[in-house]
Amino acid sequence: MVIKLASGFNRDFAAPVLILYYMNVFVLAILGYFLYRFIAGFLVPLFRATGQMRQQFHNMNQQPPPGGQPGNPTNSKASGEQPGPTGQGSEKVGEYIDFEEIKSK
Repeated sequence: MVIKLASGFNRDFAAPVLILYYMNVFVLAILGYFLYRFIAGFLVPLFRATGQMRQQFHNMNQQPPPGGQPGNPTNSKASGEQPGPTGQGSEKVGEYIDFEEIKSK
């Protein structure tokens, strides 16, 4: 099906088509600017912060724990020792207070 346009069609609508073209370019430029602001202002700092956090966690996992060797837990339960006094010559660890219970009448 062929549509025949009036002879003055291009002449009558040339200016509105140009206006729409420039508006399209303007809208695309604004959208590009907002996309750039979103990427540069939100996504890039977000990726930098997550990278720094991963690096800090990685560094923390590689550092030895304070007061012990890496891989050896300082907890006596994990190493197989029993807590508490086992004999009269045992050392007291921590703030253990020996007390006597006083019963009142």
